[in-house]
Order: sequence, then C-alpha cells, then structure tokens
Amino acid sequence: MSEKRPRWESEMWNTVQPNPKTCETCLFRPTEYNGLKLDRANTDTCGVFEDPETKPDDVYWDGAKCEYYEKAL
Repeated sequence: MSEKRPRWESEMWNTVQPNPKTCETCLFRPTEYNGLKLDRANTDTCGVFEDPETKPDDVYWDGAKCEYYEKAL
C-alpha cells in the first residue's frame, strides 16, 4: 500500500517578499490602516489606488517606479 504524503510536499511555496521601495518615501503612502498606525510601506493599500484596485504588481513586488509617486515632505 502507498503511504499518504504530507500536504506540503505537493504545494508550491512562495518565498518572494513585497519590495515597494518607491512607496517608502511617497506622499500617498498610508500612515493608518483600519485605525492602526503603520511604520512601513509593505502594504498594498495606497492613497491613489483605492479598494478594490491595488498597486500594480511591478511596483509592489519588483520595486519599480510608480507613475503617481510624489516625494513626501
């Protein structure tokens, strides 16, 4: 009889982390989300891209420049 294999042996694992470099100094970077203060910009929310829209994948995952970027003061 064949033994049942653990579930994780057949699943794909994603090790890629978001890399929103442009968002770290952007004017539209959220400082609060659901009433909680945010320290970092590794969220897909943005003042320009409201729900259900999100940041473009190349900006969020690859650190590409965003067309709406404005440097925060």
